[in-house]
Amino acid sequence: MPWPTLALAVAVASAVVMASLTPAVLRALPEPAEPDGKPPYASLATPGFLLGVGLATAAASGVVVTLTPVAEWLAWASLCLVNVLACAIDARTTWLPLVLARVGWVVAAAGAVVVALASSSWTPILAAALGAGAVGGFFHLVWRITGAFGYGDVRLAATIGAVTALDSTMLVVAAVMAGTVLGALWGVLHAARGRGSAFPYGPGLLAGPFVALLLQGSVLAG
Repeated sequence: MPWPTLALAVAVASAVVMASLTPAVLRALPEPAEPDGKPPYASLATPGFLLGVGLATAAASGVVVTLTPVAEWLAWASLCLVNVLACAIDARTTWLPLVLARVGWVVAAAGAVVVALASSSWTPILAAALGAGAVGGFFHLVWRITGAFGYGDVRLAATIGAVTALDSTMLVVAAVMAGTVLGALWGVLHAARGRGSAFPYGPGLLAGPFVALLLQGSVLAG
């Protein structure tokens, strides 16, 4: 199967699977003890929300299949599948569910093991652990000092660090920088629209790794 056709097939299949599973996942998610006016997760399963999850999954999966080695696909699934749904929820509620964060960690860890087996080296597992610790630790420190975002974003940042570290330190740095800029721009737009102080930082942060992949791909192609 030609590579563009494979990327399209994986993107469409991923979108259909995620859109189909989303209502059941939303019903199964435990509600926070203090929801602070958050709508119930199950109520989010509208046609528009499912379409958004499907389109975002397709776009993210297409980028991953096109620009990363096959051995890394499982690790990236923690971002382009699990955390796409988590950030779609964040966009609607400003909550990143802890359960999905933990699932993302497990998928990323399993993906690191796959890369290690494919390369016959334990280095990818060490790289993923260091990436998670460095990026997650940095965001934890910022959270402690500023409280500018929720702790769910710290958990997401750790996953991003783990996955991008399987590629290179450069991709880790680019992903964090792109995600930080996009998150900040969204915050400025949110404030300009008079939506109050709380805003979903997760979607911008999650977009960072995919923007970094596209930039890396364009540089290599050039």
